[in-house]
Amino acid sequence: MYRKLLNTSKKLVPRISETESVALNSGTTSIEKFFFKGKMTKDYLRKNYKYPVINSDSIINTGVNELCNSIDDYNIYQKKNIDSNIFDSIKKKKLFGMIIPKKYGGLELGHHEQSQIVQKISTASNPVSVVIMVPNSLGPAELLLKYGTEEEKEKYLGGLADGKYIPCFGLTGQHSGSDAASMLDTGVVFEKDGKKYVRLNVSKRYITLAPISNLVGVAFKLNDPKGLLTKGKEGITLALLDPNTMDFEIGNRHNPMDVPFPNGTIVTKDLEIPIESLIGGEENAGNGWKMLMECLAVGRSISLPACAIGSAKLTLNYAGAYSVYRKQFKTMIADMEGVQEKLSKIGSETLKLTSIQYLTNSILDNGEKPSVISALMKYETTERARDVVNHGMDIVAGAGICKGPRNLLGNAYQAIPVGITVEGSNTLTKNLIIFGQGLMKSHPYLYNIVQSIQNDDLKEFKNNLNGMVNHSVGSIFKGLYYNILTNMMIFGKNEELLEDKYINNFAATSNLVLLMGKKFKSNELMSGKMAEVIGSLYIIKAMEWFNENNNNELKELVKLAKYEEYKKIQQNLQNVSDNYPIPVIKQLLQFINNESYMERNFKISDKMIIHTSNMITKNEKVRKILSENIYMSPRLELMNNNLMEILDYQYKKEKNNKLDLLIDEMTKVDVFEKI
Repeated sequence: MYRKLLNTSKKLVPRISETESVALNSGTTSIEKFFFKGKMTKDYLRKNYKYPVINSDSIINTGVNELCNSIDDYNIYQKKNIDSNIFDSIKKKKLFGMIIPKKYGGLELGHHEQSQIVQKISTASNPVSVVIMVPNSLGPAELLLKYGTEEEKEKYLGGLADGKYIPCFGLTGQHSGSDAASMLDTGVVFEKDGKKYVRLNVSKRYITLAPISNLVGVAFKLNDPKGLLTKGKEGITLALLDPNTMDFEIGNRHNPMDVPFPNGTIVTKDLEIPIESLIGGEENAGNGWKMLMECLAVGRSISLPACAIGSAKLTLNYAGAYSVYRKQFKTMIADMEGVQEKLSKIGSETLKLTSIQYLTNSILDNGEKPSVISALMKYETTERARDVVNHGMDIVAGAGICKGPRNLLGNAYQAIPVGITVEGSNTLTKNLIIFGQGLMKSHPYLYNIVQSIQNDDLKEFKNNLNGMVNHSVGSIFKGLYYNILTNMMIFGKNEELLEDKYINNFAATSNLVLLMGKKFKSNELMSGKMAEVIGSLYIIKAMEWFNENNNNELKELVKLAKYEEYKKIQQNLQNVSDNYPIPVIKQLLQFINNESYMERNFKISDKMIIHTSNMITKNEKVRKILSENIYMSPRLELMNNNLMEILDYQYKKEKNNKLDLLIDEMTKVDVFEKI
């Protein structure tokens, strides 16, 4: 029977390509594996992940503050250029070398400290944070640290740490976009004067720092038609190029949404480079895809989220304070319910973002390299930050749309689409990567079953198939049990029970989705909804962990935020059930994932919205927690220092010229530009 099933499965199960296999074997799994198992113990996060703390003597409180104080972001946007003195300061403080070990002259910082530094600088200037972010994520430094020869490390890492080298990395090809594996860039191995060389033809675009770089990494497909390689193999390969010693085209600039960070193209035509230019030498020829997959996680899970969360935190702090200072129709806008609805949303989303950032940083500092979580982080943080900034812009209104030195949100709003687009567009990440990769990588049985089918291993196939069947049947029966139990609780609420139900039902639904066979791989709408469920489950668990580590100060905001995610999970699971293509299974899924009586009790009331809005405007402890490690410009610091006094004053009838002047100064809009 099992032999027949194995042979039939060969026709139904999509074959894993070599590039997919490399991606799946890169990095590690993390807490998402419990979602696919259908069960997670209540205290798992508390026992396994420490709450990350930065020491008071950290560079973030000294050198980074000095750098932020020296930045004039308005001037950067006006001139469309970052002044050389900013670069000099970055180099002096070794901020290009945050991930480089001290023995090579770097700072050797942990993941959390690195993320908070990028976040803080992003709230002083997004273009400057991008300049610092790139060398510390996907770039020559990390690739050299993991795969470089000792000679390469000695040659380059010290220069990268002190800014002698300004690196960039060319991955995105002219026609391949987010599909890096289909790049058309090529390198051909040939021999000249008894030595091996590579003839390189690449055309890269959207490469950050390219126009100012003096150490260029590139990815290309290596061909060896004459069989000259004695080590390594054909395939995607990475190399380091020096524009000062090699003749190739670099410097044509793109203009990404008028956000003035250096970004441009790299073009080589029949460029002859020695085989020693390959990162890791000839031995790493053809190993580039694995190298890229291992190193992409930092940009996706730390750097891009740091910039996005910085925008959200800045919005919360500024829009929250501004709504206290600003009056319309003789009413403080912080007390207008339409504004309060937006403030409440800003607060709940910023809490969610901060929670998953801290938990992910803790996971990374614990030595894990979770590829699924890194993709989830990239999608969730940039998407949700976009919503937060949009709400903030609605609140500050004219002060947000008129560009000028006093406008603290306009530039953040302008830069939001960049984070949405880069390092795998959000559409790709949500609909193709998170759930698809999660199923193959984090499911307790699936990858082993697929491997056993490809290897024609009957014993492994039998063992894992039995495990899959038992797991599926068990989660379905649990789903039926949870459905009955939650429908019995007509007026009750039990958050722990509901969360256990959602985790189990996600696992049950995932298993039944697999019965679609090859069709599941192309059903992007279903995959996208399941990806959003993973995101919501991760957010809920992260918020519980984060609040517990902040003395329960955020309890009421966590409550509203969880209710939002409950609704989102329910809608997504129900939508997947309603669109399932096999009628009998569709009915089963609809019954398991149908909204119960208990779930209908988790409603967000107007009273909750008003209360959580007030937490953002009138609760100093909450504001401080959700504004941690952003740059407090003199204007923002003045707003915050006087916020409680202004709040009291807005409710009084008597006049105070001093406070009136402060209110006028803090709400003034930059209407005029000098001609």
